[in-house]
Amino acid sequence: MSSEMFMVIDLDRCWGCKACEVACKQELGLGAGPRPMKVVEIGPRVIGGVLHKDFVPTLCQHCDQAKCQGACPVNCIYREADGSIQIEGDACTGCGSCVTACPFGVMETGGEGGVPLKCTLCHERRKSGALPSCAQHCIGRAIILVTEDTLGGLLQDRYSWKTGRIIYVTRKWAQLGAAFEASGT
Repeated sequence: MSSEMFMVIDLDRCWGCKACEVACKQELGLGAGPRPMKVVEIGPRVIGGVLHKDFVPTLCQHCDQAKCQGACPVNCIYREADGSIQIEGDACTGCGSCVTACPFGVMETGGEGGVPLKCTLCHERRKSGALPSCAQHCIGRAIILVTEDTLGGLLQDRYSWKTGRIIYVTRKWAQLGAAFEASGT
């Protein structure tokens, strides 16, 4: 059985309520500014002759080839056994190299002591057996956490896109992730 985990975000189930954003901010004790989880609105646009407005929760992708990790001059960004990317805050100098290197723009400066803010997949919560806060509070059940062993069934007959531990799935977006892939990110 694999210890690596993945967060699957079903874009067909997300209706943009932003409960995930609020849950993330509350979990991390953040005020009105920084958002490690952001819900981006797409559209309205026409898909198959039908008008759609879609919502995409965006967060650290916990990339397989994490550019933030490679850019850190003090090696304080590391990969946990579950595959998630974490920052050792005590070692961070706050230089911002990782923020600049992130191809998805989901790391922010302004954390305590200059440590960048990013999704941790609620590492501390998961160590005690709880779900990440965004998944626990997702009203539409669009965000779920799975192991590699159970991943295949969720991707079957669906378009999917991933660069790391976050996997977006949909039945309608044949070009899911195409803009990122075209830019080389």
